[in-house]
Amino acid sequence: MHIEMGDDGKYNVTGLGMITFLSENMVPLTLKNVMYVPELGKNLSFVSMLEDIVYDVIFSKGNVFLRHIDTG
Repeated sequence: MHIEMGDDGKYNVTGLGMITFLSENMVPLTLKNVMYVPELGKNLSFVSMLEDIVYDVIFSKGNVFLRHIDTG
């Protein structure tokens, strides 16, 4: 499997798994089907993936905030 970036770069996916983040109030946020692409220099979390699991993604003044649609 491979991914294509906006600059037409193509990168091989070498793994697929699950990652968990802890929010400020220590509530876990788990993302499934996360691709491991060793050639990328930075980690990418897709906004659409977060929105699919009922989060609003808000960009403000260089920060990113997640708001759960049901609980705020």
